[in-house]
Amino acid sequence: MQEVYLKARAKINLNLCVLNKRKDNYHNIESVFQKINFYDEMYIKKNNNNEFKLKTNIQEINNNQNIIYKAYVKLKEKYPEIKGVSVFLNKKIPMQAGLAGGSTDCASFIYGINKLFALNLQQKEMEDFGASIGADVVPCMYNKAVL
Repeated sequence: MQEVYLKARAKINLNLCVLNKRKDNYHNIESVFQKINFYDEMYIKKNNNNEFKLKTNIQEINNNQNIIYKAYVKLKEKYPEIKGVSVFLNKKIPMQAGLAGGSTDCASFIYGINKLFALNLQQKEMEDFGASIGADVVPCMYNKAVL
């Protein structure tokens, strides 16, 4: 396999309860996330130059500070069989809109890399990896309601 296509679906909060403030100044929350049929399109393709390339229609994320690049670097450190990839992201989910656009892109990228490089990672392994990158990544790994 040389390329995968993924739909990174947005989520909405069906309810949201803000709990205590943590030492890192974030808040613990209780929420039900539901994926919706509104998504970014992601194409991940192997490349021969052993590096990461991202093209997207949103200029602000065409850099190595975005969550997809961070996932690539961490995955590559742990799984040396991962080589270079080129990613095209057709970003439709608005940034900073509470729809988990970046987190769902990251979750889809993890799934895509697992498939593209035949890593055979189990769901728990992908969840643990996603949790190390962002709090919303794990719930974005499911296409159903998640508490």
